[in-house]
Amino acid sequence: MDLFWLAVMSPIVLGVFAGMLPTYLSHRRKEMLLKHLHSERMAAIEKGLPLPELAGITLDSIDTPNAAGSLRGGIALILVGLVLYVATARFIDEDMALFGLVPAAVGVANLVYAAILWRRARVAP
Repeated sequence: MDLFWLAVMSPIVLGVFAGMLPTYLSHRRKEMLLKHLHSERMAAIEKGLPLPELAGITLDSIDTPNAAGSLRGGIALILVGLVLYVATARFIDEDMALFGLVPAAVGVANLVYAAILWRRARVAP
């Protein structure tokens, strides 16, 4: 395989994978939560006990953005972008290496978003 196509296709494939993975993991987490809640309620019905309270667990509360997740994603994307930049600059081409800074820029945006969420959480009661 030509090295140029590897350099072009790798970010595309990784980008598609990075876009699909959070969606799949969120769906899987919701599925496991619903399965657990259902089995807990069915066990209570079989034993004749009152149904347990849901304790404020909703499916929407799983997907709410938090500063820790954005901070973690931001740091990871910055590191991935820098590694892509250095590796591409060293082994392929200095001009092509600039595309490695795209994930780093997205990482910086995640860090800014984490700071905004953190300040919003500090101000809100």
